Amino acid sequence: MMMMTEEEVRAWFLRAAQQGPGEANNFFNSFLGALPEINQRNYSGALSHGRSFLIHYCLSTDENAYRTIHKGAAYYWLGTFAFLANDYESATFFYDAAVAEDLRAGNNPANNLTPASGFILLQNDPPDHLAIPLINAARNRIEELITNYNARPGRPAGVGAITLNEIRERFLRPAISPGGEHWRSLATAFISFCLEWDYRNELFDLRPGPGTAEPFFLHLFKGCVLFESLLKGNPRQGIPAHSNLGSVLQNLHVHLGIPNNIRIGGIDFPTILRDLAGADDSIQTAILFTGRIRNTVGHDLGWVVQIDKHQYHRLFRMVTSSCLHAIACLYR
Repeated sequence: MMMMTEEEVRAWFLRAAQQGPGEANNFFNSFLGALPEINQRNYSGALSHGRSFLIHYCLSTDENAYRTIHKGAAYYWLGTFAFLANDYESATFFYDAAVAEDLRAGNNPANNLTPASGFILLQNDPPDHLAIPLINAARNRIEELITNYNARPGRPAGVGAITLNEIRERFLRPAISPGGEHWRSLATAFISFCLEWDYRNELFDLRPGPGTAEPFFLHLFKGCVLFESLLKGNPRQGIPAHSNLGSVLQNLHVHLGIPNNIRIGGIDFPTILRDLAGADDSIQTAILFTGRIRNTVGHDLGWVVQIDKHQYHRLFRMVTSSCLHAIACLYR
């Protein structure tokens, strides 16, 4: 470790825990930024090594010091390693943890941008930190999905095309601001869900034959639960406790511009795939399919179907458009 003895490293760690964020960032940057796996582009190894450093070295040295020390830089490195290793849930978890460290230190990362909050906000400034290519990749993917949503007919009167900046200001920035804790998991789930598609999509090329649909079912289900959570957590209209998705859609049908009797139950996944061939690209149809996926995969992963790349592509965009529609209509 930087040609230092273990005692010297421990002494620096304990000193950094007492001196505040600046020295803590120097400490973690010096070790996590110099892991040998980085030059080898072994980001899974870097993530494992970094986690081990925090748990088996820092935490075991002094638990109180570990809880006290500002860990923003540490979480930022782990989030970046996770992103580069295609582990997007862990990436958003660690970037959010870095944001939480800034909030704990009395800063507001929503207004004073840090590399980690820049990722959550999909905002690529300051322009000189490690995660800029990752932020740009995330922005490009989400902007493509916004374009797909905006091209769908069926928005209610008064709801126009939505922009990335509107999503940022209405939803992402409040989620990482003081008092926005109830939206934090929704924001990170939105980003990781959008980013996971590319990696899942490659699985079709790696395994062109039949096999388990688990990765695709679980990914789509995550997006469906996100859609339901966005509806239940919306700031415009309260939802009765313990409501299921069908009753939530009935409560919000005027805001969403959909019929109040949209039928999302009593169907199986093979029927979803059969109906997909004749489905139009309207927002109402996207919400219909999202609700049906929620109510099939949410109760049973054992459907005997072979979902192909094109079907997965369409279903993913239907679910994403449903989530974007919830934000466009209700988070304003």
